[in-house]
Amino acid sequence: MRSWSYSTICILFSVIQTSLAALYDHYEDLPTIDFDFIVIGGGTAGNVIANRLTEDSTVNVLVLESGPSNLHVLNSIVPFFAFSLEHTIYDWNFTTTPQSSLDGRIVPFPKGHILGGCSSINGMIYTRGSSSDFNRFAKVTGDEGWSWNNIQKYIRKNERWTAPADNHNTAGQFDPAVHGFNGINAVSLSGFSHSTDSRIIQTTSELPEEFPFNLDMNSGNPLGLGWIQLTIDDGKRSSSATSYLASKFIKRPNLHVLLHTRVTRLLETSNSTDIEKPLINTVEFADESKREPRITLAASKEVILSAGVVGTPRILLNSGIGDPQDLRELGINPIVSLPDVGKNLSDQVALSNNWFVNSNNTLDNISTNATLRSELLEDWEKHKSGPLVSIASTHIAWSRLPSNSSIFDVIDDPASGENSPHYELGFEDGALGGPSGTGNFINIATIVVSPASSALIYLFST
Repeated sequence: MRSWSYSTICILFSVIQTSLAALYDHYEDLPTIDFDFIVIGGGTAGNVIANRLTEDSTVNVLVLESGPSNLHVLNSIVPFFAFSLEHTIYDWNFTTTPQSSLDGRIVPFPKGHILGGCSSINGMIYTRGSSSDFNRFAKVTGDEGWSWNNIQKYIRKNERWTAPADNHNTAGQFDPAVHGFNGINAVSLSGFSHSTDSRIIQTTSELPEEFPFNLDMNSGNPLGLGWIQLTIDDGKRSSSATSYLASKFIKRPNLHVLLHTRVTRLLETSNSTDIEKPLINTVEFADESKREPRITLAASKEVILSAGVVGTPRILLNSGIGDPQDLRELGINPIVSLPDVGKNLSDQVALSNNWFVNSNNTLDNISTNATLRSELLEDWEKHKSGPLVSIASTHIAWSRLPSNSSIFDVIDDPASGENSPHYELGFEDGALGGPSGTGNFINIATIVVSPASSALIYLFST
């Protein structure tokens, strides 16, 4: 829960170079500087790319990650402690500018500053979106490979459906026909039942038109209320770092990960001759732990930029790739005119709503009772059981506004199709981001998943 602090139990051990030779803390530790591919960002996507590329043993790959290792970071490993990583060294601690529509409020914008990126600090909820989302991608890009049907083989290649930590009977809680069982990243159901479970499901019987039961929200048709699916493996977080950089992959002699590395720019290759499309295969970066001159490193084949929703446009803009007028105002020499860089950002705004309940059997007790918290952590360490094996939520509802809603007189429907939700409701057995130590609560988080507004990311300085 967001308001809880687990700094006293957050444990970080240093990387032992002799045991994991492919993880490096400093540039001078690298065994070579000859790489075919350099992947910028060891996050949710970057680690997948590095894993796939190094399936070819003749290809040498370097991943540059700004954050530290995820190894032994307890609050990242234990699912229940997930939200305690925000506003720590494992979070970039971004915020928005003051929002005029929110009376000038500045909103936190958490992003993972750790190997695995956001997949190492997020809430682990596994949602694919609707079939119409992917079909819209295909239409906009003109590439049918993005369509729902064509993307399925890649979704299955990623997913390894896993039994929940408590090994309960999952019949009627998901549809095996729409999942993959032989992929890399673990997906599961919650491994701990809550006192609210039966009451939430009862809603689908009492209010079936508003909250129809949905056996599997990841079937391509997410509308309705159903059981939450999570990237958890035997009571532990399954991130891109724990899965795509698992020991059997990180041992590959052609896969190297350099930590604590802040990429500053992409540089045009000296022999580049095409003014319209310059050749860019050199990376400029700095060691975050040292005050030394910046380092440059070239890839013989390609540089792959996968630095996240903030990092990617920041690096592009600082490299001279963006709106030429904006870049010149900052004293940056434009090398590629791409005015849309950093524009049209959309995100899912969440609002937590907490209510007092006339019960003392909620997960709030874990934050208010240090003895109970220690006992539960010991149980998790020994048996991977109890509430810490999952998050505080077991169900999600996806819904749409009525088609005759007055809002559609003002704006077009931003959703991709009639099977795409406008908003999401997440139910939690305790307070989320609300009062701490003042009672027992139930939380319903309201999340806008088809936003009509957009934002932009731009540079204040170089």
